Amino acid sequence: MHSPTSPVPLSVQDGSQLLTEAQVVSFKQLGYLALDRITSDEDAAAIRAVLEELFARKAGHDQGAYFNFAGDEKDQKAPILPQIMAPLNFAGQLKKSQFRHNATLLAQQILGPEARFHTDHTLMKPPIEGPPTPWHQDEAFKDPKFECDEISIWMPLQPVNDVNGCMMFIPGTNRVELLPHRTPGNDPKVHALECYEGFDPATAVACPLPAGGCTIHHGRTVHGAGPNRSGAPRYAYVLIFQTLHRPAKAPRSFPWMEGKATGRMERRQKWMKKGGRFIARWRWLRDTEPRDYKRAFLIVAKKIGARLSSRDDGPH
Repeated sequence: MHSPTSPVPLSVQDGSQLLTEAQVVSFKQLGYLALDRITSDEDAAAIRAVLEELFARKAGHDQGAYFNFAGDEKDQKAPILPQIMAPLNFAGQLKKSQFRHNATLLAQQILGPEARFHTDHTLMKPPIEGPPTPWHQDEAFKDPKFECDEISIWMPLQPVNDVNGCMMFIPGTNRVELLPHRTPGNDPKVHALECYEGFDPATAVACPLPAGGCTIHHGRTVHGAGPNRSGAPRYAYVLIFQTLHRPAKAPRSFPWMEGKATGRMERRQKWMKKGGRFIARWRWLRDTEPRDYKRAFLIVAKKIGARLSSRDDGPH
């Protein structure tokens, strides 16, 4: 297993010192970057305090936001890796963090000016028995009918290394097609996916980091993390940015997502039926950028104009 090249610090004051051209080129070639500073120690500590409180009360459990990523939630012997999707829904102050500000600037530099914040999530890997995160590509969880460029900016909230489960990447896999995945143990009640062929784990690059550093990886980059063998929990906070979705170039299917029946999915379906769909729609409207409202309006206007034009061109 290899070690990454020396991470480069990022300004935490105003975000003015962004990535160099060489770093952007490296990211596009390798599919990942490691930075030993994306925010201040104070900002990272404040984020950790917020997330610890969310995990303590299992925020969003009934909505399917809080769930066990690693195992069947009804199996008492299953490995446990708690995760919360969209913690911003339960702690709005996260939106005002310096991490969010700097990450947005990085995303715009890598993906271009159309980069959009998509969602956030957080993971807590328990001490001593925190399970490994299987090798996977994030795109494997998506809707196969669409494609987009996506990056995840992963920030540890304490130092991470090979003892407590730092991130690991397979260089260059961002430039290959989506690889085959499966559910660990072929158990449809498990949320996680694992990539099982098409890459060489021996080429993995481990990225140890201090708290407040970050890794950045593309949605197709094969990545994972080792177990937490330390005596303290390992917390990480992730911000995801995307470009606009576009139809897939060719028909695709993700058989590994078919038949999934996790506890999280069951809870979310119940919540949606009991009025959650209105809250979900409101959250979508709240988080959608003004430029996307404009784009949607122009698309609708174009369709209406085309229909009116076809009527005018018809027989009289």
